[in-house]
Amino acid sequence: MESLVTPALLLPAGISLGLVAFHLAAGGPEVVRPLLSSRELPPEVVYTLYLCWHIVTIVLIASLLVYAAAAIDSGFRPYALAATVIAGAVSLLSFVVVVWKRQKHREMPQWAVFLLLALAGMWALS
Repeated sequence: MESLVTPALLLPAGISLGLVAFHLAAGGPEVVRPLLSSRELPPEVVYTLYLCWHIVTIVLIASLLVYAAAAIDSGFRPYALAATVIAGAVSLLSFVVVVWKRQKHREMPQWAVFLLLALAGMWALS
């Protein structure tokens, strides 16, 4: 097994850890609880959005794991690159939706945090 310690990859790993913590701590009370108690939306819409929230959780945890693994073993660098591309794509999509739907950036900051993660990943992999 080819091993290489790449401390720079600990930056996107740390950012991912912070995003996971924030997502779980703030997302539960701010997003999930109101969503699940909503009576205005049909149940299939509520549970589809609930599933999407969990998909974001999985993506963030996977990013944390692959960046940390790539910091320890260079064999995981392709996965770190994939995580970086995904973060960039999510950032772009989030930004487009905010602009397209005329939302406020401060109320929908997902694009900025995924951009931060993508930039940190690009820097660490360069």
